[in-house]
Amino acid sequence: MPDTSTPAALVRHAAADPESPFLFWPEGWNWRWWSWRRVAELAARWSVPLAGLPAGAGVGFAGDRFPEAVALDLAVQAAGLTPLPLTAGAGPSSPAGDAAAVAARQAAAAAGCHAWLEIAAGEARMTRLDEASAPAGAGGLLVPGEPGAGGLLVAGEAGGASLMVAGEGGGWRRLSQATLLAAVAAIDAAVATAGRRRQDSRDREVLVAGRPLQEWAAKVLAAWATVTGAALVLESDPAHRLGTVLWARPTVFYGDAAEITALRRRLEAVRRRPRLRRSRSPAPPLGRLRTLFQTEAPAPADVAFWQQRGARLLRLPPLDEPDPGAANRSDLAELQSLQRDKLS
Repeated sequence: MPDTSTPAALVRHAAADPESPFLFWPEGWNWRWWSWRRVAELAARWSVPLAGLPAGAGVGFAGDRFPEAVALDLAVQAAGLTPLPLTAGAGPSSPAGDAAAVAARQAAAAAGCHAWLEIAAGEARMTRLDEASAPAGAGGLLVPGEPGAGGLLVAGEAGGASLMVAGEGGGWRRLSQATLLAAVAAIDAAVATAGRRRQDSRDREVLVAGRPLQEWAAKVLAAWATVTGAALVLESDPAHRLGTVLWARPTVFYGDAAEITALRRRLEAVRRRPRLRRSRSPAPPLGRLRTLFQTEAPAPADVAFWQQRGARLLRLPPLDEPDPGAANRSDLAELQSLQRDKLS
């Protein structure tokens, strides 16, 4: 039976392959990881304080603090609520982080969220945003309050709650689990085609990403990793993301055009070793990189560069255009035209 939500996919992977790594993230000079079992346990535990909220209510949290953001997003969905990831900036232990977190909570309240969810000493702590003060001693199990102005009155649906992502116009867009999973399926088809693998293959993909979860691209790729069982390598600092790609040797990379251009220049600077035998198809960059996504439309010359190296550079389409194949058909046609001009 296909998954009806991303939390359902998490539970499935945690049962089938509990100790396999799911999330990787940097901690100082070291890299740490959580298994599928660990993420599923955290999502279940961190959803407990949300039990008193009305179905479909909006819950804000820091969408740029990894790896907790991924587990919090899944915890809110598992509770039948609407996750609203927001930028909280630096770490919570710094003054800048405290100020950013306060601003994020204010933004969540302005958006009509019922609560703010954060992690303190490894445990989830909920702050109600839809009432002037919480009853003493009530903890996380509070009587639902009335929504404020602009409240997120999102009805729960079979198979999971709705989600919110930042729209291109600066507002928020509401989408259902069905919309998210349809986009995930389209992305998986594109990745499978680029990697020349069957969609039912058990070979795991490895994705390097790290953009804040309020962005549609980051949200849908995190969902793709959750549904397909891909390992998700999270590097939120753009200055370090290229280095992460070089050592992690992913099969899939998502970055902006500048990051992908920097990766191209790095590969161009590496002297190519002479091949001992002629291969029918080019070896992928870094050994196994087959698919690169960016939100901007790639130039035909860039598409050709990666194609010559056994990889595909694809535009990750916006929310209103969820099919990567449709997003890139015009790019491929332009590339074919460019190649014909070179041959003539």
